[in-house]
Amino acid sequence: MVPPIHLSDLAQLLFNEVAGLLHAEGRAEPRFAQHVALLAIRLEQVQRFQAVLETAGDTCTSRSVRKVDGEPVVQEMIRARPEVAMLSDAMRQAQSLLGELMLNPSAALKIASGKAEGAGEFDDF
Repeated sequence: MVPPIHLSDLAQLLFNEVAGLLHAEGRAEPRFAQHVALLAIRLEQVQRFQAVLETAGDTCTSRSVRKVDGEPVVQEMIRARPEVAMLSDAMRQAQSLLGELMLNPSAALKIASGKAEGAGEFDDF
């Protein structure tokens, strides 16, 4: 599988990692390239958003000034940073894409259970 040219350097590395997993299982096909590219982009976003949250924290403070009885009142609100929601969305979609590519543990069990085992000693019964 060849990574699409629109991917960043990190996304291309992630693409090649996922393609290597598919190749090891004998399931790397060119028709999955765009799906794997989307997964690589989402995994890159997970890393980027996580890095922002580790350095800046999970919350931010917003201040608003309003007049009450003619006097200014400063109101501070602590809110979740926008990256928290973006990280959650990227992780959710990455998990979904991993499932669609059958690269999660439950899919691995489905693939393994579909393989025929060798002849057993009780097959004649």
